[in-house]
Amino acid sequence: MMCCLSLELRKTKRRGIWLVLAALLLTIILWEGNSMNDARFLKFGWKMMLYNLPLLNAVLIPTGIAVFASRIIDMEHKGNTWKLLETLEGKSELYLAKVLYGLIAILCFSIAELLLCAAIGLVAGFEGMPDLWAYGLFFVQTFVITFNLYLLQMLLSLIFTNQAVALCAGLCGSMAGLFLMYVPQWPFLRNIIPWGHYGAMMFVGMDWNKAQGIQGFYYMQQKNGALFFVIGWFLFLIIGGWFAFQKMDTDGFRFELMHGTQSSKPVTLPAMPVELLKVKRSPIWLAFIILPLISALIGTGNYLNNLEILTGTWHSLWTQHALFFCYFFMPPLVGVYASYLWRLEHNGANWNMVLTTISIWRLVFNKICLCTVITFFTLCWLCVLYILCGLSAGFTDPVPAALAEWLACGVLGGTAVCAAQCFLSLVIRSFAVPIGMALAGGIGGLLFTAKGLYYLLPYSLLSMGMRANNPNLHVNLVQFAGCSVLFIVSFYLLSVWYIKCHDVRTQA
Repeated sequence: MMCCLSLELRKTKRRGIWLVLAALLLTIILWEGNSMNDARFLKFGWKMMLYNLPLLNAVLIPTGIAVFASRIIDMEHKGNTWKLLETLEGKSELYLAKVLYGLIAILCFSIAELLLCAAIGLVAGFEGMPDLWAYGLFFVQTFVITFNLYLLQMLLSLIFTNQAVALCAGLCGSMAGLFLMYVPQWPFLRNIIPWGHYGAMMFVGMDWNKAQGIQGFYYMQQKNGALFFVIGWFLFLIIGGWFAFQKMDTDGFRFELMHGTQSSKPVTLPAMPVELLKVKRSPIWLAFIILPLISALIGTGNYLNNLEILTGTWHSLWTQHALFFCYFFMPPLVGVYASYLWRLEHNGANWNMVLTTISIWRLVFNKICLCTVITFFTLCWLCVLYILCGLSAGFTDPVPAALAEWLACGVLGGTAVCAAQCFLSLVIRSFAVPIGMALAGGIGGLLFTAKGLYYLLPYSLLSMGMRANNPNLHVNLVQFAGCSVLFIVSFYLLSVWYIKCHDVRTQA
């Protein structure tokens, strides 16, 4: 077993896999550190941190773990490595080595999160001392739930050779985890869905008064049986993963239906542009439909639960719909679009063929253009859901005319994100890493916007254009358009320069 684990370590050497967890941890810590500007942190700091961290974990960890697991499994899918591995080690040893590798990584992540959060509290000067049992319980919960998600994502990455499926599942899981944090009245739903376990296992509540705001935090007893569901998911994923590895053939895991008789019907290609053919029937449409839908459900539910505070009808509803989506989910979703568009060029010897049939300038333009078109339809879908939710909530006022401007500016800022992600997916051959970088970029966009520096990062232009923070916010359209065009042209030229100045690297 130790030999197999050593082999896994060698395979991931210098591949930046651990940087995924490091970036995830850094994002969580920066968020917590930035929140210390709130004076309430000094008084309620230790319990308030235990209240906030499950929310951050539910939003960020599913996508980060999806990227991490994909990087571990995707290596075997490339170059028919499964055939080679079966001559070196058994399937059971291979599976257990990957499980143990993930267990060690997540254990290190959980310990680092705990220690860094404790360091933040000590440096900031939180009142009193932390309850060791509470932080110990939080550590155990974070470790077990995150490990379950790793097993789930590893299984998805094994079953589906196309890693877009597993990564879209991780993105949808992040949104589902956020949604389930807002529906404590549905305990069964929070328990049965593994991404909801961060919220289901929370043991710190908030004492909140509508007139005076936050009054304090308190420990609460869990009575929803979430522990049994966590253990059940662990056993199911361990056994299911082992079974999947045993069924794996030398070309990787295949569904039984795929071994049936092959159709004799000739393959015909429809009259569609080449880039559109690449996304036809692709799994990215799963995230395209589900993520805005979950965001709409969260936003509408949060609006209806806070009618005393949110009195602006359409404008207040838009803030609830767009805020989390534009910062946390739209950037990695664009990352999925861009990575999928460059995926075929990075496989096999396709670069040799592509560069003999199309100019570099046209190739890069086509990628950015199609990514922008899909982004445009994603934002349109978000707006349609926004209108439908407003009508279902009983709004009688007309839909704000500014919605067209929000959409137009969002598309322009989204194009800048598309150009940036297309460049990253061109330079980084991994499917998953650029998506993780997009998630970090979205968090960075939130921080830059909070400091008034939204024009320095393309990811913040998207949310600023959509007025995610405040629909009534005035934006200097000339400055906004200038910065967006600058980012688009810069990343377009960088992409062309990179292809011209670097040798074509193919994968056998």
